[in-house]
Amino acid sequence: MYIYDFFNHTEKIEEKASDKKQLLTKKFNRTDNFINLALYGAQKCVGEMVLHKKSSIYLASRNGNMNTTFKVLEAIFLENKLPMPFNFLNSVNAAKLFYIAKSFEVEGKTLFVDRFESALPQAFVDVQNDKTVLVGAVKEVISDLTVHLEYFAAEAMEEESRWLLLSRIIENQEALAYISNMQFGGYGEENAIAMLFKFLDEGKVGDHFTFKGYNLSFDVEKLKAKES
Repeated sequence: MYIYDFFNHTEKIEEKASDKKQLLTKKFNRTDNFINLALYGAQKCVGEMVLHKKSSIYLASRNGNMNTTFKVLEAIFLENKLPMPFNFLNSVNAAKLFYIAKSFEVEGKTLFVDRFESALPQAFVDVQNDKTVLVGAVKEVISDLTVHLEYFAAEAMEEESRWLLLSRIIENQEALAYISNMQFGGYGEENAIAMLFKFLDEGKVGDHFTFKGYNLSFDVEKLKAKES
C-alpha cells in the first residue's frame, strides 16, 4: 500500500481558532469549524489530483465537532427550543463526509470512526481492491478555551487535520512512502499518529518507521521527499 501524498496540519490555539473557510479551494455554505478544518486538510492532501469516482473516504475523530454539538445541546436543554437546522445537520457524522465527498465529486464508500487506527484496516482492504482511499484524523478545540481546559486539562490546545492519500496502482517512484507488515495486536504507543506524520514530514528517503497504534502496527518506508 502506497502513500501517494499526505498533509499534516497542526495549530496551537491561544485565543480562538483561525477561520479555515477562507483557505479552502472549494467552499460550502453553512459549514462549521470542524468541517472546514477537515476540508482544508483533505483539499491540501489531494491538491490538483482528480480522484476516481469510487474512491473511499474515512474520517476519524475522538470527539467530532464539539462546538456545533454544544450549540445543539444548549438549544434543546438550556433554551428549550429546537436547534438551528444546519447546526443539527452538521452535528451528524455523515454530514462531515458528505462535504468532503462533494468537494472531490466522489461517490465511493465513506465512514466516520473514532480512531485513525480503526480506519486503516478497512482502507487497506479498499486499496487491495484497487481503490484510492483518502483517510484523515481531525481534532478541533472548544471555542470557549476555559471549557476546553476544564474538559481535557490540555496545556497546549491544538487543532489537527492530518490526511493520507493511499493507493496500490502507482509507480514506486511517484509514491512518497510504502506501508507494509500490517499487524493487529495491543500496542497503543502514545502520540503514534503524530509520530507517523512527523516521520513523513522529516524522514529521509530510505528511512523506516514502525507505527504502533491502538491495536495496530505497520512499517513505513520513505520513498520520496514531498515537494513543497
